[in-house]
Amino acid sequence: MQRLIYLLLLLALVSCGVIKTAVIPQSFTANSPGLNVINTAEIGISLASKEKGFTHDALQIKKQLAFKLDYLNKTIEIGQVFVKDYSTEKYDLYGNSSDLTFGIAISKTGEQPLVYTTNNTDGVYSKGFSDLGMNFLIPKEKIEYVKTEVLAKDKDYFKQEFIYNGRVGNALKFIYREYINDYARPAFTQDLQYDLSESETIGFRGLRIEIIKATNLKIEYIVLNHFKK
Repeated sequence: MQRLIYLLLLLALVSCGVIKTAVIPQSFTANSPGLNVINTAEIGISLASKEKGFTHDALQIKKQLAFKLDYLNKTIEIGQVFVKDYSTEKYDLYGNSSDLTFGIAISKTGEQPLVYTTNNTDGVYSKGFSDLGMNFLIPKEKIEYVKTEVLAKDKDYFKQEFIYNGRVGNALKFIYREYINDYARPAFTQDLQYDLSESETIGFRGLRIEIIKATNLKIEYIVLNHFKK
């Protein structure tokens, strides 16, 4: 019986043309800065960092666009970000969590960007059409954007930082800090101190840094190895 219900639902979706696939965020790992290169940083600035998480493809709007949807005024602001949520055979669909009534559809064949919505429209657009159970609408002004990436806030995110905190005599002070889901973890913030008279190479959790010159204002250094954790 359950199998029959599943087949009926699948048939209904196909017959309505609703074939859209959810986009899975992409994992990434980023280390900064590069190895074996001389760097400088002031006190309070991160000397080295490592990030692990997931990103979404996204669009950042470059020109404000005002329009009406069901007689309601809508505005797409400069700098507003639309995240790629779904993909169809013809379009990539970008949504915005602050207003779920519409999104931006980018054609895979290079045609003009569209506004998509499941709502009825009031005819203020030059033309439009329905497909995949949604309304696709061409606004009177062209949607201008640049492609970018944004962190997936609902996915695991982890960041490590090694921050310069000044010099007292031959001792250099640092702060090690961790973040989870973009928030600092106080329990994972640690003050560290190294004696330069013992070695000009310092390390923590796999990170290795060669100190070239350090004052109470800034530090010159080379990263030999990135964090291992």
